[in-house]
Amino acid sequence: MTPRYCSPRPCSPRPCSPPSFSPRFFSSRSCSRRLLSLAAATLTVLLAGCGTQPGSGAGDGSDIFDWVTSSPHGKSNSRVRHLVLHYTDDDLRGSLISLTGSQVSAHYLLSAPMPATGLPRVYPLVPEARRAWHAGVSQWGERSNLNDTSIGIEIVNAGPRALVPLEAGEQEDARAAVARRWSPSRDFAPWSEAQIAALITLLKPIIARHGIKAVDVVGHSDIAPERKTDPGSRFPWQRLHDASIGAWPRTSDVLCFQRQLASEGLPSQQVLLTALTHYGYPVDAARPELAIAAFQAHFRPGAISGAFDAESAAILLALNTRYRQSLGCQPT
Repeated sequence: MTPRYCSPRPCSPRPCSPPSFSPRFFSSRSCSRRLLSLAAATLTVLLAGCGTQPGSGAGDGSDIFDWVTSSPHGKSNSRVRHLVLHYTDDDLRGSLISLTGSQVSAHYLLSAPMPATGLPRVYPLVPEARRAWHAGVSQWGERSNLNDTSIGIEIVNAGPRALVPLEAGEQEDARAAVARRWSPSRDFAPWSEAQIAALITLLKPIIARHGIKAVDVVGHSDIAPERKTDPGSRFPWQRLHDASIGAWPRTSDVLCFQRQLASEGLPSQQVLLTALTHYGYPVDAARPELAIAAFQAHFRPGAISGAFDAESAAILLALNTRYRQSLGCQPT
């Protein structure tokens, strides 16, 4: 906690000067010579470490404190660990209205190509150092409430066809929910190459600034599979990986695991769900199909079933081998 007499900006590793050490407090003749000597020594040390400019830069009263304008930085790191991608499910105007209202926000909004220029626009909406409200109830690995540790990127995209609402009192099991949410008939909207190229250009410096790991570049559906389907089954995750953004399994590992599974059979459901949790997905033990479907939408979108098969199991094992230090494939 910053002492009341310190500047709110990062202070020198040496103590900031308290009010009792300010020159104004030593003008009285009643001060002892010993105290004056201590004050002079303290001020000499402080001035050697950082220059002060009274009343500079803050807009606050210069009679209250001085800003330290040049000083070493204290130890710190970024609050950001994750990058979360979304589609807006709306046009640009509606997206801006939603993201600047009181309920939801994101750090950046990326438009579709604008008619006048053919180029997408980037709208910075929330400073990266501050928390935005885009992830909601969420989890990835051991971290929950990802608003606290993420940067949210909203991308203007029409999303899928709206779900047909359930009838009053109608119950839906997890497999039926997967079939409804991820059905090809929902017709997820495509992405333009210009928009993806702009997204890659936007994301690279963000990832570099915060040291975000490939495995922590995720979609909203990855961190909230019970609720979300964005950025959707048509989002080009492999295209991003080819540009050094996000995770993707090595083809050689996938093929090796497929051969191993063909010889030995699929591991048990519990083993595979443990592997899915190990990779990062939040798995509801009562409805694991939704997390499996979100995983398939990210890494094997051509066949989203909510159930493991040899291909999706091999992809999961290959991802854990590459990014989570799990045992590699053992060729037979």
